[in-house]
Amino acid sequence: MHIFNKILFTSILSSSILLIGCSDKKSNTEQNQQTKESSSTSSTGNWQAKASELSSANATDIKSDLAQLNQITNQSNSQALKLREQAQAAASDPQKLKEVLSHSNDIQKEFQQKLMGLQLKSSEVQNIRTQMIDNLLTSQKLYELSTAPNFDMKAPSEEFKQLSMRTIAIQQKVGAELDGLNKQYP
Repeated sequence: MHIFNKILFTSILSSSILLIGCSDKKSNTEQNQQTKESSSTSSTGNWQAKASELSSANATDIKSDLAQLNQITNQSNSQALKLREQAQAAASDPQKLKEVLSHSNDIQKEFQQKLMGLQLKSSEVQNIRTQMIDNLLTSQKLYELSTAPNFDMKAPSEEFKQLSMRTIAIQQKVGAELDGLNKQYP
């Protein structure tokens, strides 16, 4: 696979695979049930809440928020792994690659809606969520650029290159922050 194709896959799929290996895979039935109930009852969420409106350093709130975030992230991660395999298999077929990228875009939109629908209580997890949403929006812009009629995979625009690097940087930052919270609040 060409270097640029790897960057394209990383950029477009980054939000889908944003947290593979970064989320706490330990889950108990009670937390999962609570998360399912809170996720399904609220489609509007409080994703625009300011940090000052939420709790800070409250272990109970952070653990509850992490349970919600980890659940939807883990669901998205399983889809992202399949997409990554499909993208690698489609690397030499432009039409199949387009289909994979389109499917990835759909998954990212669904993940974004789930993220926005969460009712978080802690400023710590809210900070991670807003960064994840920012990364999803950046990935959406990358998708739009890559599907434009004048897009050339062999010579991408400077904007595309910059957005690609930005999404990779956000992914790494969010992954490290989420790992830290999951370790601190198991």
